[in-house]
Amino acid sequence: MTPALSIIIVNWNTRDLLGACLASLDAALAGLPAKTYVVDNGSSDGSADFVRREFPWVELVDAGRNLGFAAANNLVLGRAAGPAILLLNPDTVCRPGSLAALHAFLAATPRAGAVGPTLTDADGAPTITYGNLPSPRYHLLELLGPYRRRWPPCLRRVTFTRIPDARDATRKVGYVAGACMMIAADALRDVGTLDERFFLYFEETDWCARATGLGWDVYHVAGVEVVHLEGRAAARAGDFALAQFQHSYRLFVAKHRGARQVPLFRAVMFLEYGLKGAARRLLALRPGPGRARNAAVADNFLRQARLQLRGDVAPTPPR
Repeated sequence: MTPALSIIIVNWNTRDLLGACLASLDAALAGLPAKTYVVDNGSSDGSADFVRREFPWVELVDAGRNLGFAAANNLVLGRAAGPAILLLNPDTVCRPGSLAALHAFLAATPRAGAVGPTLTDADGAPTITYGNLPSPRYHLLELLGPYRRRWPPCLRRVTFTRIPDARDATRKVGYVAGACMMIAADALRDVGTLDERFFLYFEETDWCARATGLGWDVYHVAGVEVVHLEGRAAARAGDFALAQFQHSYRLFVAKHRGARQVPLFRAVMFLEYGLKGAARRLLALRPGPGRARNAAVADNFLRQARLQLRGDVAPTPPR
């Protein structure tokens, strides 16, 4: 029997997170027939044996090495069956009924190419879920990030990244986060698979940009939640993840905005990260329980600012 949904989870050394993700699927599907694939990117933590032993209903695809997110998903995207395909991170936990609700919306909405839920942290607070396609003005507005929740909706819509709140309704967006992105099979046939030049980060943004360019719509579906333990999987990659984010960002800009836009983006992002890092560094001078957290965030921002001054060389991925 052809499943209504194919689920693809790309795993790299996240065995401790993967189990909770897989265990959440049955309730999230609420009876929707699905086929689940785990693509293991050459993990060394016993993930593959863990899946075989604890989740025999999952089809394990052994990539043999770390192919990256896009290439690993493509191992299955080309043969996934059914009218919809879900790209799902291993550091997610799907709420009961969430995947069934996304599937129902996708099936009922003409020209919906991709949909995504509201992502939350473990405490239920919304995190970055969707946004507009990147441009310099969006990043200038990102500098005012702490004040976005006080803006009227007409102004809040023009920033790059979005953190949903109670005022949000289901709406068309530029992209949805690849941590949980459901794609219509018809759109996949039209748009194609993920661009494998994006080893990690921006592969979903690129796909959404290509889809909207061909007349498909991308939606954030309000009222549907999936927990995303944001960064837990990427954190295993350390400094590589920071460098790869910047490399993928510049690749996206060159592809969709033109190579001449790259220096402008780098300048704007140097300003954004530099100012945010300096502000956090000042906060870290204050005594109190948040001091260590502010210092760590400041270091992260300042490292990303320094990366804007380097030549764009693809970092060597961890194996």
